[in-house]
Amino acid sequence: MSVKDTATAIIKSINDGDTLTTVRIGADSFHSDTVKIASVLLSKKLGGIYITTSRPSSHIVAELEETKVDLSDLYFVDLVSMTVGGKTDDPRTLYVESPTMLESILLNISLLERRLKAKKRFVLFDSVNGLSIYSEARVLKEFINVLGNSMRIKEIYSMLMTVKEQTGGELASALQLLSDRVIGE
Repeated sequence: MSVKDTATAIIKSINDGDTLTTVRIGADSFHSDTVKIASVLLSKKLGGIYITTSRPSSHIVAELEETKVDLSDLYFVDLVSMTVGGKTDDPRTLYVESPTMLESILLNISLLERRLKAKKRFVLFDSVNGLSIYSEARVLKEFINVLGNSMRIKEIYSMLMTVKEQTGGELASALQLLSDRVIGE
């Protein structure tokens, strides 16, 4: 599935009233496709929160700036920069000390959602697989369940991005059960 088809399917999912979607992307284009999807959502005037587990938010901001999309209503929860000693001074970003601090992720999302100006809002979780490195499967499934249902209650469209080659059967089943829709091969 091309990134254009994926973005179209996500917009259709939003318009159909879905609140939680799992998006499966191949490893070879995962980072660029995720940035392109965020760019499409921002161009449709959605405000959002981008949770990054795979790269520092400063790198994602630089890539999004190249697309010339308006970033004024986009915020980040960065799980990488503090862990690896990266830049931690962007005022639109909340930094989590460690990807193991799952409750802190939820708290930071709640804090940032209050800043969103757009009526239609999204949360893009850039790699569920990235969290699986730091958390047991049971703990990760519990976190995904809490995240998904809390965003559903708040009517914030949420996308759980997964690397299709790294998503095992147990995690894939849990995501499928929780999601309104699964996009991607």
